[in-house]
Amino acid sequence: MKKKLKYIIVVLMLALVYMVGGKVLDKMYLGKFSIYDYTGSNRFTTVNKVIEKRFNKAKTAILVNTERIDQVVTVSPYAYAKDYPVFYTEKERVLKPIYDQMAKLGVKNVIIIGGVNQISESAQRGLERNGYKTERIVESPGIDMSIKIANLLNITKKSNSIIVTSEDEFDLPNAISASPFAQSNNIPIIVMNNSEKDIIKLEKYIRENGIKKSYIVSNNNYFNTNLEKILPDVSKIEGKDRYSINTKIMNTFYKNEKNKKVYISKGGELLHKRHLGSGQLINAMAISPLVADNKAPLMFIENNYFSTEDNKIIKSKGYKEINEVGFKIERRKFFNVERFKVASTLILIIVSLLIVARILKPNVMNL
Repeated sequence: MKKKLKYIIVVLMLALVYMVGGKVLDKMYLGKFSIYDYTGSNRFTTVNKVIEKRFNKAKTAILVNTERIDQVVTVSPYAYAKDYPVFYTEKERVLKPIYDQMAKLGVKNVIIIGGVNQISESAQRGLERNGYKTERIVESPGIDMSIKIANLLNITKKSNSIIVTSEDEFDLPNAISASPFAQSNNIPIIVMNNSEKDIIKLEKYIRENGIKKSYIVSNNNYFNTNLEKILPDVSKIEGKDRYSINTKIMNTFYKNEKNKKVYISKGGELLHKRHLGSGQLINAMAISPLVADNKAPLMFIENNYFSTEDNKIIKSKGYKEINEVGFKIERRKFFNVERFKVASTLILIIVSLLIVARILKPNVMNL
Protein backbone atom coordinates (compact mmCIF):
# COMPACT_ATOMS: atom_id res chain seq x y z
CA MET A 1 0.00 0.00 0.00
CA LYS A 2 2.83 2.37 0.90
CA LYS A 3 4.45 1.58 -2.45
CA LYS A 4 1.27 2.47 -4.30
CA LEU A 5 0.97 5.69 -2.35
CA LYS A 6 4.54 6.57 -3.27
CA TYR A 7 3.78 6.10 -6.97
CA ILE A 8 0.61 8.15 -6.70
CA ILE A 9 2.56 10.98 -5.04
CA VAL A 10 5.17 10.84 -7.81
CA VAL A 11 2.45 11.07 -10.50
CA LEU A 12 0.80 13.99 -8.68
CA MET A 13 4.15 15.75 -8.40
CA LEU A 14 4.78 15.29 -12.10
CA ALA A 15 1.33 16.72 -12.86
CA LEU A 16 1.99 19.66 -10.54
CA VAL A 17 5.36 20.34 -12.16
CA TYR A 18 3.68 20.26 -15.56
CA MET A 19 0.92 22.69 -14.51
CA VAL A 20 3.23 25.16 -12.74
CA GLY A 21 5.91 24.79 -15.39
CA GLY A 22 3.32 25.39 -18.09
CA LYS A 23 2.29 28.70 -16.54
CA VAL A 24 5.93 29.80 -16.27
CA LEU A 25 6.56 28.81 -19.89
CA ASP A 26 3.42 30.71 -20.98
CA LYS A 27 4.84 33.90 -19.49
CA MET A 28 8.27 33.30 -20.98
CA TYR A 29 6.97 32.22 -24.42
CA LEU A 30 6.71 35.69 -25.98
CA GLY A 31 8.76 37.43 -23.32
CA LYS A 32 11.43 38.62 -25.74
CA PHE A 33 8.88 40.44 -27.92
CA SER A 34 6.90 43.63 -27.47
CA ILE A 35 3.28 42.45 -27.79
CA TYR A 36 0.37 44.59 -28.96
CA ASP A 37 -3.11 43.15 -29.16
CA TYR A 38 -5.94 44.00 -31.55
CA THR A 39 -8.55 41.49 -30.47
CA GLY A 40 -12.18 42.23 -29.81
CA SER A 41 -14.99 39.90 -28.80
CA ASN A 42 -15.87 39.42 -32.49
CA ARG A 43 -14.81 40.63 -35.94
CA PHE A 44 -16.76 43.88 -35.59
CA THR A 45 -15.16 44.92 -32.31
CA THR A 46 -11.74 43.88 -33.64
CA VAL A 47 -12.33 46.27 -36.55
CA ASN A 48 -13.24 49.01 -34.06
CA LYS A 49 -10.00 48.48 -32.12
CA VAL A 50 -7.96 49.09 -35.27
CA ILE A 51 -10.04 52.09 -36.32
CA GLU A 52 -9.59 53.65 -32.87
CA LYS A 53 -5.83 53.30 -33.33
CA ARG A 54 -5.81 55.05 -36.74
CA PHE A 55 -8.58 57.64 -36.51
CA ASN A 56 -9.61 60.39 -34.14
CA LYS A 57 -12.19 61.84 -36.53
CA ALA A 58 -13.60 60.92 -39.91
CA LYS A 59 -16.33 62.65 -41.87
CA THR A 60 -16.80 59.83 -44.40
CA ALA A 61 -16.72 56.05 -43.92
CA ILE A 62 -17.00 53.08 -46.27
CA LEU A 63 -19.32 50.15 -45.64
CA VAL A 64 -18.73 46.70 -47.18
CA ASN A 65 -20.51 43.37 -46.79
CA THR A 66 -18.41 41.23 -44.45
CA GLU A 67 -18.88 38.18 -46.71
CA ARG A 68 -17.73 39.91 -49.93
CA ILE A 69 -13.98 39.51 -49.56
CA ASP A 70 -13.53 40.31 -53.28
CA GLN A 71 -14.99 43.78 -52.71
CA VAL A 72 -13.20 44.17 -49.39
CA VAL A 73 -9.76 43.78 -50.98
CA THR A 74 -10.67 45.84 -54.05
CA VAL A 75 -11.79 48.86 -52.05
CA SER A 76 -8.86 48.85 -49.60
CA PRO A 77 -6.31 50.93 -51.61
CA TYR A 78 -8.99 53.51 -52.43
CA ALA A 79 -10.09 53.79 -48.79
CA TYR A 80 -6.46 54.16 -47.72
CA ALA A 81 -5.77 56.89 -50.29
CA LYS A 82 -8.86 58.83 -49.19
CA ASP A 83 -8.17 58.17 -45.49
CA TYR A 84 -11.62 56.68 -44.98
CA PRO A 85 -12.28 54.10 -42.25
CA VAL A 86 -13.80 50.86 -43.58
CA PHE A 87 -16.55 49.06 -41.69
CA TYR A 88 -17.76 45.56 -42.45
CA THR A 89 -21.42 44.72 -41.99
CA GLU A 90 -24.08 42.13 -42.57
CA LYS A 91 -26.28 42.33 -45.64
CA GLU A 92 -29.56 43.14 -43.91
CA ARG A 93 -28.50 45.43 -41.06
CA VAL A 94 -25.77 47.62 -39.71
CA LEU A 95 -24.81 46.36 -36.26
CA LYS A 96 -24.59 48.45 -33.11
CA PRO A 97 -20.76 48.33 -32.76
CA ILE A 98 -20.54 49.98 -36.19
CA TYR A 99 -23.01 52.73 -35.28
CA ASP A 100 -21.19 53.30 -31.99
CA GLN A 101 -17.81 53.69 -33.67
CA MET A 102 -19.13 55.94 -36.44
CA ALA A 103 -20.70 58.16 -33.79
CA LYS A 104 -17.37 58.39 -31.94
CA LEU A 105 -15.61 59.46 -35.13
CA GLY A 106 -18.27 61.97 -36.10
CA VAL A 107 -19.05 60.24 -39.42
CA LYS A 108 -21.67 62.05 -41.51
CA ASN A 109 -21.42 60.31 -44.89
CA VAL A 110 -21.39 56.58 -45.64
CA ILE A 111 -20.29 55.11 -48.97
CA ILE A 112 -21.91 51.70 -49.50
CA ILE A 113 -19.99 49.27 -51.70
CA GLY A 114 -22.17 47.18 -53.98
CA GLY A 115 -25.84 46.94 -54.84
CA VAL A 116 -28.78 45.76 -52.73
CA ASN A 117 -27.64 42.15 -53.10
CA GLN A 118 -24.55 43.07 -51.11
CA ILE A 119 -26.03 45.57 -48.60
CA SER A 120 -29.82 45.76 -48.58
CA GLU A 121 -32.13 48.73 -48.95
CA SER A 122 -33.32 48.21 -45.36
CA ALA A 123 -29.74 48.54 -44.09
CA GLN A 124 -29.36 51.74 -46.11
CA ARG A 125 -32.67 53.11 -44.79
CA GLY A 126 -31.48 52.33 -41.27
CA LEU A 127 -28.40 54.47 -41.85
CA GLU A 128 -30.49 57.32 -43.20
CA ARG A 129 -32.93 57.15 -40.28
CA ASN A 130 -29.91 57.55 -38.01
CA GLY A 131 -28.91 60.74 -39.78
CA TYR A 132 -26.25 59.53 -42.21
CA LYS A 133 -26.09 60.61 -45.84
CA THR A 134 -25.50 57.61 -48.05
CA GLU A 135 -24.30 56.88 -51.56
CA ARG A 136 -23.55 53.65 -53.34
CA ILE A 137 -20.73 52.51 -55.59
CA VAL A 138 -22.57 49.98 -57.72
CA GLU A 139 -21.08 47.67 -60.31
CA SER A 140 -21.11 43.99 -61.13
CA PRO A 141 -18.92 42.02 -58.69
CA GLY A 142 -15.52 40.95 -59.94
CA ILE A 143 -13.48 42.78 -62.52
CA ASP A 144 -16.13 45.44 -63.24
CA MET A 145 -16.16 46.57 -59.60
CA SER A 146 -12.36 46.31 -59.45
CA ILE A 147 -11.92 48.57 -62.47
CA LYS A 148 -14.48 51.06 -61.17
CA ILE A 149 -12.65 51.34 -57.84
CA ALA A 150 -9.28 51.49 -59.63
CA ASN A 151 -10.53 54.45 -61.69
CA LEU A 152 -11.68 56.22 -58.52
CA LEU A 153 -8.25 55.58 -57.00
CA ASN A 154 -6.57 57.04 -60.08
CA ILE A 155 -8.59 60.24 -59.66
CA THR A 156 -7.16 60.60 -56.16
CA LYS A 157 -3.64 59.59 -57.13
CA LYS A 158 -2.51 58.14 -60.43
CA SER A 159 -0.98 54.68 -60.39
CA ASN A 160 0.96 52.88 -63.12
CA SER A 161 0.93 49.47 -61.37
CA ILE A 162 -1.67 46.79 -60.65
CA ILE A 163 -1.98 43.65 -58.55
CA VAL A 164 -4.09 40.89 -60.10
CA THR A 165 -5.70 38.00 -58.28
CA SER A 166 -8.60 35.66 -58.97
CA GLU A 167 -12.06 35.75 -57.41
CA ASP A 168 -11.69 32.14 -56.23
CA GLU A 169 -12.33 32.11 -52.47
CA PHE A 170 -9.01 30.32 -51.84
CA ASP A 171 -7.17 32.99 -53.83
CA LEU A 172 -8.65 36.03 -52.08
CA PRO A 173 -6.50 35.56 -48.93
CA ASN A 174 -3.52 36.08 -51.23
CA ALA A 175 -4.91 39.48 -52.15
CA ILE A 176 -5.25 40.22 -48.43
CA SER A 177 -1.55 39.34 -47.94
CA ALA A 178 -0.66 41.85 -50.67
CA SER A 179 -3.17 44.49 -49.58
CA PRO A 180 -0.91 46.44 -47.15
CA PHE A 181 1.72 46.78 -49.90
CA ALA A 182 -0.97 47.85 -52.37
CA GLN A 183 -2.34 50.44 -49.95
CA SER A 184 0.97 52.02 -49.02
CA ASN A 185 2.04 52.15 -52.69
CA ASN A 186 -1.31 53.25 -54.16
CA ILE A 187 -1.72 50.14 -56.31
CA PRO A 188 -5.19 48.95 -57.40
CA ILE A 189 -6.11 45.33 -56.72
CA ILE A 190 -7.91 43.74 -59.66
CA VAL A 191 -10.08 40.72 -58.82
CA MET A 192 -11.07 38.75 -61.91
CA ASN A 193 -11.96 35.32 -63.20
CA ASN A 194 -10.11 33.24 -65.76
CA SER A 195 -12.32 34.09 -68.73
CA GLU A 196 -11.22 35.69 -71.99
CA LYS A 197 -13.89 38.33 -71.41
CA ASP A 198 -12.23 39.47 -68.18
CA ILE A 199 -8.80 39.43 -69.83
CA ILE A 200 -10.08 41.74 -72.58
CA LYS A 201 -11.50 44.15 -69.97
CA LEU A 202 -8.22 44.17 -68.08
CA GLU A 203 -6.24 44.75 -71.28
CA LYS A 204 -8.39 47.82 -72.01
CA TYR A 205 -7.79 49.19 -68.50
CA ILE A 206 -4.03 48.67 -68.85
CA ARG A 207 -3.96 50.44 -72.19
CA GLU A 208 -6.10 53.40 -71.09
CA ASN A 209 -4.22 53.96 -67.83
CA GLY A 210 -0.64 53.47 -68.97
CA ILE A 211 0.09 50.57 -66.63
CA LYS A 212 3.80 49.74 -66.64
CA LYS A 213 4.16 47.20 -63.80
CA SER A 214 1.94 44.27 -62.82
CA TYR A 215 1.90 41.51 -60.24
CA ILE A 216 0.03 38.22 -60.38
CA VAL A 217 -0.67 37.04 -56.82
CA SER A 218 -2.39 33.68 -57.09
CA ASN A 219 -2.36 30.00 -56.30
CA ASN A 220 -0.31 27.84 -58.67
CA ASN A 221 -1.48 27.61 -62.28
CA TYR A 222 -4.86 29.27 -61.78
CA PHE A 223 -4.62 31.82 -64.58
CA ASN A 224 -4.22 30.79 -68.20
CA THR A 225 -1.16 31.93 -70.14
CA ASN A 226 -3.18 34.51 -72.10
CA LEU A 227 -3.29 36.72 -69.01
CA GLU A 228 0.49 36.98 -68.85
CA LYS A 229 0.60 38.03 -72.51
CA ILE A 230 -1.33 41.23 -71.84
CA LEU A 231 0.36 42.19 -68.56
CA PRO A 232 3.30 44.62 -68.71
CA ASP A 233 6.50 43.79 -66.80
CA VAL A 234 4.76 41.01 -64.90
CA SER A 235 6.03 39.48 -61.65
CA LYS A 236 4.37 36.27 -60.49
CA ILE A 237 3.99 35.51 -56.80
CA GLU A 238 2.52 32.03 -56.72
CA GLY A 239 2.46 29.07 -54.38
CA LYS A 240 0.59 25.96 -53.33
CA ASP A 241 -1.65 27.78 -50.80
CA ARG A 242 -2.29 31.05 -48.96
CA TYR A 243 0.43 30.36 -46.40
CA SER A 244 3.23 29.73 -48.89
CA ILE A 245 2.18 32.79 -50.91
CA ASN A 246 2.04 34.88 -47.74
CA THR A 247 5.66 33.94 -47.01
CA LYS A 248 6.67 34.83 -50.58
CA ILE A 249 4.95 38.22 -50.28
CA MET A 250 6.83 38.90 -47.06
CA ASN A 251 10.11 38.02 -48.79
CA THR A 252 9.30 40.01 -51.95
CA PHE A 253 7.80 43.24 -50.63
CA TYR A 254 9.33 43.54 -47.16
CA LYS A 255 13.09 43.39 -47.36
CA ASN A 256 13.78 46.25 -44.94
CA GLU A 257 15.80 44.51 -42.26
CA LYS A 258 15.49 47.52 -39.94
CA ASN A 259 11.71 47.17 -39.61
CA LYS A 260 11.20 44.77 -36.72
CA LYS A 261 7.39 44.87 -36.65
CA VAL A 262 5.09 42.11 -37.83
CA TYR A 263 1.30 41.87 -37.75
CA ILE A 264 -0.03 38.35 -37.27
CA SER A 265 -3.48 37.12 -38.22
CA LYS A 266 -5.16 33.84 -39.10
CA GLY A 267 -5.33 32.81 -42.74
CA GLY A 268 -9.01 31.90 -42.80
CA GLU A 269 -10.87 29.03 -41.15
CA LEU A 270 -11.59 26.06 -43.39
CA LEU A 271 -15.28 25.17 -43.31
CA HIS A 272 -16.50 21.73 -44.40
CA LYS A 273 -13.15 21.26 -46.24
CA ARG A 274 -14.51 23.33 -49.12
CA HIS A 275 -14.98 26.94 -47.97
CA LEU A 276 -13.13 29.63 -46.07
CA GLY A 277 -14.93 31.52 -43.31
CA SER A 278 -14.75 35.28 -43.60
CA GLY A 279 -14.25 36.14 -39.93
CA GLN A 280 -10.48 35.68 -39.72
CA LEU A 281 -10.03 37.28 -43.13
CA ILE A 282 -11.95 40.36 -42.00
CA ASN A 283 -9.62 40.62 -39.00
CA ALA A 284 -6.66 40.59 -41.38
CA MET A 285 -8.24 43.22 -43.63
CA ALA A 286 -9.15 45.40 -40.65
CA ILE A 287 -5.50 45.63 -39.61
CA SER A 288 -4.17 46.11 -43.16
CA PRO A 289 -4.23 49.96 -43.15
CA LEU A 290 -2.21 50.01 -39.93
CA VAL A 291 0.19 47.49 -41.47
CA ALA A 292 0.48 49.79 -44.49
CA ASP A 293 1.19 52.78 -42.24
CA ASN A 294 4.13 50.95 -40.70
CA LYS A 295 5.35 49.40 -43.98
CA ALA A 296 5.45 46.09 -42.15
CA PRO A 297 4.34 42.62 -43.27
CA LEU A 298 1.07 40.89 -42.52
CA MET A 299 1.84 37.29 -41.56
CA PHE A 300 -0.68 34.45 -41.68
CA ILE A 301 -0.46 31.57 -39.23
CA GLU A 302 -2.76 28.57 -39.21
CA ASN A 303 -3.09 27.87 -35.49
CA ASN A 304 -3.17 29.85 -32.24
CA TYR A 305 0.53 29.06 -31.78
CA PHE A 306 3.64 29.35 -33.93
CA SER A 307 4.48 26.24 -35.89
CA THR A 308 8.11 25.24 -36.39
CA GLU A 309 8.06 26.98 -39.78
CA ASP A 310 6.49 30.13 -38.29
CA ASN A 311 9.23 30.28 -35.67
CA LYS A 312 11.88 29.98 -38.37
CA ILE A 313 10.43 32.92 -40.29
CA ILE A 314 10.18 35.13 -37.21
CA LYS A 315 13.73 34.27 -36.16
CA SER A 316 15.19 34.80 -39.64
CA LYS A 317 13.48 38.20 -39.98
CA GLY A 318 14.54 39.28 -36.50
CA TYR A 319 11.13 40.63 -35.51
CA LYS A 320 10.98 42.33 -32.11
CA GLU A 321 7.39 43.61 -32.10
CA ILE A 322 4.43 41.26 -32.57
CA ASN A 323 0.94 42.59 -33.18
CA GLU A 324 -1.79 40.02 -32.56
CA VAL A 325 -4.91 40.48 -34.67
CA GLY A 326 -8.19 38.82 -33.76
CA PHE A 327 -6.69 36.22 -31.40
CA LYS A 328 -4.04 35.83 -28.74
CA ILE A 329 -0.96 33.81 -29.61
CA GLU A 330 -0.47 30.90 -27.23
CA ARG A 331 2.35 28.58 -26.34
CA ARG A 332 2.00 25.25 -28.08
CA LYS A 333 0.08 23.02 -25.67
CA PHE A 334 1.32 19.76 -24.19
CA PHE A 335 -1.24 17.55 -25.90
CA ASN A 336 -0.61 18.78 -29.42
CA VAL A 337 0.50 16.57 -32.31
CA GLU A 338 3.34 18.85 -33.27
CA ARG A 339 4.53 19.22 -29.70
CA PHE A 340 4.95 15.44 -29.37
CA LYS A 341 8.09 15.87 -31.48
CA VAL A 342 9.80 17.41 -28.46
CA ALA A 343 11.96 14.82 -26.71
CA SER A 344 11.28 16.07 -23.20
CA THR A 345 7.55 15.65 -23.72
CA LEU A 346 8.00 12.06 -24.88
CA ILE A 347 10.12 11.24 -21.88
CA LEU A 348 7.52 12.69 -19.50
CA ILE A 349 4.75 10.66 -21.16
CA ILE A 350 6.77 7.41 -21.04
CA VAL A 351 7.68 7.90 -17.36
CA SER A 352 4.05 8.59 -16.46
CA LEU A 353 2.84 5.50 -18.33
CA LEU A 354 5.43 3.26 -16.67
CA ILE A 355 4.41 4.47 -13.22
CA VAL A 356 0.72 3.91 -13.94
CA ALA A 357 1.49 0.44 -15.32
CA ARG A 358 3.38 -0.54 -12.19
CA ILE A 359 0.51 0.65 -10.00
CA LEU A 360 -2.04 -1.32 -12.01
CA LYS A 361 0.03 -4.49 -12.45
CA PRO A 362 -0.62 -6.01 -8.99
CA ASN A 363 -4.35 -5.41 -9.36
CA VAL A 364 -4.35 -7.21 -12.75
CA MET A 365 -2.45 -10.17 -11.29
CA ASN A 366 -4.90 -10.45 -8.38
CA LEU A 367 -7.75 -10.76 -10.84
